[in-house]
Parts: sequence; structure tokens; C-alpha cells
Amino acid sequence: METIFPPPLQKGDLIALVFPASFFTQNDIDANEILESKAAWLKLQGYRTVFYPEKINRHGYLAGKDNERAEAFMNAWKNEEVKAIWCFRGGYGSTRILDYLDYEIIKAHPKILIGMSDITALHQAIGQKTGLVTFLGPTLSFFGKPDFDDEYAFSSFETTASNQITDSIPLPPDYQLKILRPGNAQGILVGGNLSLIATLCGTKWQPDTQGKILLLEDVNETIYVIDRKLWQLKAAGLLDNPAAIILGTWTNCNPNTPCSLTLTEVFDHYFDNAPYPVIQEFPSGHDKYQATLPLNAPIEIDTESKRVTIFKSTHNITPLQQVPKSL
Repeated sequence: METIFPPPLQKGDLIALVFPASFFTQNDIDANEILESKAAWLKLQGYRTVFYPEKINRHGYLAGKDNERAEAFMNAWKNEEVKAIWCFRGGYGSTRILDYLDYEIIKAHPKILIGMSDITALHQAIGQKTGLVTFLGPTLSFFGKPDFDDEYAFSSFETTASNQITDSIPLPPDYQLKILRPGNAQGILVGGNLSLIATLCGTKWQPDTQGKILLLEDVNETIYVIDRKLWQLKAAGLLDNPAAIILGTWTNCNPNTPCSLTLTEVFDHYFDNAPYPVIQEFPSGHDKYQATLPLNAPIEIDTESKRVTIFKSTHNITPLQQVPKSL
């Protein structure tokens, strides 16, 4: 399927703020204050905003019933003036609306979609059905938190969403990547949250990772659960022939017993003898630093220079190319 890049974002553009998964746990008054403050903040950054839907009808832990959330999401896509769709938060529920979406409309009206965590399901489904490049980046709820670097995240978002040339993804100052397996690889970027990728295994939405660069991250999981989910990906064949693996951040993923394996030991088990490059601690995930990455777009990993480079066209790369280097 042909890769479709959405039109670049420009100052003054209209951004739709959507809730395809969960809403806030705060009461409605506090939640409305959060919504208004984030919309005002985006206005200060030079953008206009509109909410879809205008009013959230909570449905348990969901931001509305499945058909309501899907309808609001699709209404944002149908609005010709909307140039970007920013998921306000993740949580849970994106998988429940996948079969409600009109992928022909999404393909016919390419826009910038940004979000992470539970939004991984939307990225995978839209990329699979339409070929559209979507953006794995922070949900809007992260901005303004004391342990989050707003400046880095928003700069990365604007650069990636507006960039029309081949460029390397800038890392935060003094940020060091860890190289588990050295090498150089090029391929289409897929993935996101490990829990969501594991959930999609065995369904029609399961990612195809052959010859692609797979990114994984997670949050608040015990080590054995991460081990189990990586085993599931391996058993489903997702770790057999990727061009490379990017391991993002693993916030609050700690041992729950004194006799637990470490996260390093689990990663070594699955990737120590991998015939493809593997990098760890890339700034993507539920952490202080969040880069914005173009899913379904071609990228290159070079572990020697510790660079991850975005390409604007699949013609810039040799498909399935991977050049492992000996240790």
C-alpha cells in the first residue's frame, strides 16, 4: 500500500481534540478546567482548537459509548478545516472502536493524528487500512505535568509534523541511547505500546513487522508481565524478521518480588542474539522526554552514530535493508 503523508502542520491551523479511549478520573468541573487550559495553551502556541465531541458523556472508564467515540472521531476527520487530530489521553478503549471507523473517509482526508499508549491501536489500524503516516507522540494530557519536558515534546511534535525533508530526530541534551545489538537498518516504523501490540496479536489488526522497524514501550507493568508479552510477540512471529527494534522507555516497570528477573535480563533473553539492530532507552513512552515519531513512514537506525533518521518518501530507502555489525 502506498504511503500517504498528511499535509504539514502550520501556525494558525485548526487542531481537533478527541477522546477515542478514556476520559479523566477527575469530576466534571475539574475536567472542564483541564480541557479549557490545554486549549488555551495551544492557542498560545499559535493554533486553533475544536473539541470532538463538544461535551463528553462518560460511560464508565470510557469517554462515551463505542459508537459515540467513533462518531466524534470520524466527525473530526470529516471537517475539512481540521488539519490535525490530537488525542487528549489514552487509557483504554481505542480497540473497541476500530470496527466502527470509516477508513475510506480517513484515507480520502489525510490529517495528522497524534497520540500514544492506548492510541497505538488507532495508529496500527489506520496505517494498515489506509497507508497514512500517523504520529506516535504525547497525548495532550502530558503537557503541564511537573515531571514532563513540555519544551522538548512540543518542539519534537512541531518539527516532525511540519518537516518536509529527511532529518534526524533530535535527542534531549545529554541523552544517551543504549545499544543492545549494533548495526544499521532501514524500514517502515511500526509499533507503540507493548500491551496494545500484544493485544492485537491473533486479530486482523496484528502488525506485520517483517522488514520493518518495531518500536515498543510500556508503563506500570511488572517485569514478568513484560516478559510474557514479549514472549507473545515472539510466538506470533513479530520478533523473527524485523529490520530493527527500538525499545523506548519503561516507566515504573519494576520487579514485584525479590526474586524477579531484571528488565535488562528480560531484554537480553529476547534480543541478545538478534540478527538485527536493537536500541534501548529511546525517548518514546510514558516518561519525561517524548519524541514524536512518524509511524508507517520510512526511517533509518544507525547505532554507530546513534541516529534515527526520518525519510519523507519510501523511494529514499531500500526496503528490508538491514546491515548487522559484529560485536
